Amino acid sequence: MIEDRADSSLASGQWSMQSARTASALPEENRRPGAAEHFELSRAPEDWTIPDLAGAGLTIFHSLAASEEIWQQASKTCSCSAFQTFEWVSTWFDTVGVATGVNACLVHVTTRGGETLLLLPLALTLKGSVRSLEFLGGDLTDYNLPLINPKRAIGTIDMARLWSNILARLPRVDLVRLTRMPLAFDGVPNPLASLPGLKPHTNAYGASLPDNFAAFAAARSTQFFSQNRRYRRRLEKIAPVRVAFPEAEAERLAITRFLLEHKSRWQQAAGLSDTLAQDARVAFYERMTGAPMREGSISVAGLWVGDELVAGLWGVIFRGRYAFLITTYRADWSRLSVGRLLIESVIQMCIARGDLTVFDLTVGEEGYKADWADHTLPLYRYQAARTLRGRLILALWHARERVKGWPGLRRSVRAAATFRHRLRNRT
Repeated sequence: MIEDRADSSLASGQWSMQSARTASALPEENRRPGAAEHFELSRAPEDWTIPDLAGAGLTIFHSLAASEEIWQQASKTCSCSAFQTFEWVSTWFDTVGVATGVNACLVHVTTRGGETLLLLPLALTLKGSVRSLEFLGGDLTDYNLPLINPKRAIGTIDMARLWSNILARLPRVDLVRLTRMPLAFDGVPNPLASLPGLKPHTNAYGASLPDNFAAFAAARSTQFFSQNRRYRRRLEKIAPVRVAFPEAEAERLAITRFLLEHKSRWQQAAGLSDTLAQDARVAFYERMTGAPMREGSISVAGLWVGDELVAGLWGVIFRGRYAFLITTYRADWSRLSVGRLLIESVIQMCIARGDLTVFDLTVGEEGYKADWADHTLPLYRYQAARTLRGRLILALWHARERVKGWPGLRRSVRAAATFRHRLRNRT
């Protein structure tokens, strides 16, 4: 049984709770070059079902800076999503991670010859008095998985043994909480999906992109696209309609800020949690908008009626996918469906490029996605307690989920939040 304590230092491979509480001090320490520990897995062939893991190397980086070169090299040969690129994760860490006192914990597994098998972008978090092992990227990352060598698959038995080895060498935590994990991504199995006790978490949605937009529209509602044409004609009577994908950084940032401002307003008006109330989250999107990526790019689109920007969309292009992440519009233009007209234009752009096969609507159960999507990607979570405190927290979470499932409760809570927002704005 793992002791419920954290009283030694990060340098010795343990995590200090006192240090974790000092958010401003942790990131600098966490990013010092060379902050890594090296181990070797058992060489006994009978311990593994594949030879690659006998005597394999296991390196734990406590520093993003120290892992960057290995990470960038691994991403050239490994399967992953845009959310596992070094640029995405490091930008999140430098903004949200710093603000919340997260410790990076990168686990690199290699063959004896040094070839990457897995790179796990993990995080050590402290929320209240609960220490957790999670993925880096938090809820701004829609898909969580390792960087995976697609030519050297790790099966269920080996993954269970490897995971035990990893946990034994990581700092002590109360909970392991891995969320939003696909069973496979782009045809490559996710070895973490074989961990016992995996449960459904949420869904992501996507649309396959054919060779031309006519084929895309023909596979969907004729009435839907007829309505779009009518909306566009009505807009054109007001002023010329323009959709643009600006390259200049100032224009891209202007659209991004428009998106964040109006998304925040919409969430408040709908009685939802304002996910953009934290400066660190706003800083993440602004920095990513201007950050060059070694592979892929951030795509920013806007729809103007005359000189007025009325809708915006923010996404990331990576390995044949356009991952659509934020869209919003001015409330006073909602009756003319400017948001969905912009989505249609972005899909047309994706098809015209010729190198994209999926318009990825990512995580979320928003109703409008049904108009565009033709497939679903189920996502799973793995939660396991490592201490008595962790078991108590899991029991509390399970009880809370059962309560949330009561009919009408969620609607009542949301209605109350909406009423409070309207009352506050009125006063």
